[in-house]
Amino acid sequence: MSYTYLALLLLLSAIWGASFLFIKIGVSEMGPLTFATLRVLIGSVVLLLISRLRRERLPTDPKLWLRFAIMGTFNALVPFATIAWGTQYIPSGLSAILNATMPLFTFILAAAWGNERLSLHRVCGLLIGFAGIIVLTWPQLRGGLQASLWGELAVIVGSLSYAIAAVYARRSLAGQSPIIASLGQVSMGFLLFIPFSLLEKPWTFNPSIRAILALLALGVLGTGVAYIIYYRLIQGLGATGASLVTYIVPLFGIFWGWAVLGERLSWHAFVALLMILVGLVLVNNLLATNKAQRRGHAPGSKPQG
Repeated sequence: MSYTYLALLLLLSAIWGASFLFIKIGVSEMGPLTFATLRVLIGSVVLLLISRLRRERLPTDPKLWLRFAIMGTFNALVPFATIAWGTQYIPSGLSAILNATMPLFTFILAAAWGNERLSLHRVCGLLIGFAGIIVLTWPQLRGGLQASLWGELAVIVGSLSYAIAAVYARRSLAGQSPIIASLGQVSMGFLLFIPFSLLEKPWTFNPSIRAILALLALGVLGTGVAYIIYYRLIQGLGATGASLVTYIVPLFGIFWGWAVLGERLSWHAFVALLMILVGLVLVNNLLATNKAQRRGHAPGSKPQG
């Protein structure tokens, strides 16, 4: 990996890791549904501008827009709402750790659909990863149904929803332009959010400049800039190399929460993070992938030449 791609990988991880910090700041003054609605609105505008600059045309097929609406539900409406709501009650670094379980859920769903094969080391990875969730939530489980426990469970629901969207996208959005696919689901997510956000009476909120800047940073950086970097990494490193961001985001999430908000996590959080990361490595067969790449090709792919 060149220094350029390493720098881009770290920059993307830093941006996505900071997303949980921005959510924590924003929802404290706007309400989770209102904040999430404005987030997807800004994201839609950014993606629309990118699509126009690239001169990509919006699709007209109603069936495709129905699929975008389904993606908007599971990749925007549900996760953005649950993660925003849950982050009110737990540290932002904790949200970042719990969000890292998304690939575990994705593998389970993909295996159920027959797209992934189970093996001993992958099953061990799942068990270790989900044991990490138990370690993370154990202090709250012992104390009964506290708000912090509900917050953690809400973020886990958001991760599961992301996983459902990922598996659905593989089957239903194959061949679509990444920018148009992202614009379609984010914009549909915005439309779906509108009636729910009205329940919070958003016109009654009076957010500070700090909260507004957090919202703009999440919408512009977390969607626009991060999106461009991510697909640059896919082009340069492939999907496997770009997926390394999954392992780094929680570390930045913890760092930003500590540096900006002064959050302090217990030892349970760091043990859980280690267990979840080990689980992800085993589930994604990362060690075997790295060995194959050192031999010149990825597992299951044909050597060049």
